[in-house]
Amino acid sequence: MKIKFSLSILIVFILLIGCNSSKSVATSNKSSKLENSLLWKISGNGIEKPSYLYGTIHLTCDYTYTDKLRKAFDETERLVLEIDMTNPKLQADMMKLIFMEKGKTIQGMMNEDDYKTLSDFFKEQVGVDLKMFNTMKPFAITATLTSKMAVCDNGTAYETEFMKIAKEQNEAVIGLETIEDQMNVFDQIPYDEQLKSLVEMANTGMDESRKSFEKMTKYYNAEDLEGLLNVMTEQGLEADFQESLVDQRNRNWIPLIEKIAKEAPAFIGVGALHLPGEQGVINLLRKQGYTVEPVY
Repeated sequence: MKIKFSLSILIVFILLIGCNSSKSVATSNKSSKLENSLLWKISGNGIEKPSYLYGTIHLTCDYTYTDKLRKAFDETERLVLEIDMTNPKLQADMMKLIFMEKGKTIQGMMNEDDYKTLSDFFKEQVGVDLKMFNTMKPFAITATLTSKMAVCDNGTAYETEFMKIAKEQNEAVIGLETIEDQMNVFDQIPYDEQLKSLVEMANTGMDESRKSFEKMTKYYNAEDLEGLLNVMTEQGLEADFQESLVDQRNRNWIPLIEKIAKEAPAFIGVGALHLPGEQGVINLLRKQGYTVEPVY
């Protein structure tokens, strides 16, 4: 698979989902336009009590526990996220997966000039020597830099806040996939491509990435799923990458969501870009016979 990759795509993916083919995401995701809403009610087709589906963002300065969110949590009994963040082995499992194969290093995959450019940039932004990440997968560097994009000091993730609510309400937390599943997704992006994009980011500066973050945040806060999808299209996400990073995962989740929703009402929070499009969770659930409608 030939990949046309930009760091902006990976950043958007990290924030909204926890990259040459001739067919782009715009074509593969063509479907009827969705109303502007991040919260969707799932009912019908054997579900006794409705469940709710919410499109999350993994870094925000604008988290608000709205009345409609409160009502949805009050009406449901379990919290469903992409991964079960209450798993006590989560951190240990992640650390096992974050390192590259024995003998492979970040510095060894880069020429001297590019490594110095990235190292200086990383130290400036994070305050840590890049050598500490030398045996880790490039994704670890990207994720660390992504966390610095918020223009506020109190940035948070919707998943983090939802976990607090679930704990207060003594609700179980269910994961749709494992941390290994998620890390395998990023392993499909060649390391050298990831590093080239990191150097490009270092050369252009954090301001450009923050502009992309602000643009994405604007659409997210407007609850405009179609606008978010267009941002991804503009960044050049190709169909093969869309298939492995988003569409296939969505299809894997549908039978799990069906089973969970039929057992008991659930609040389901997944990255916002999993919701729109022909292969989006909303449309896939509708194809299975469920009524999925926006909550205003």
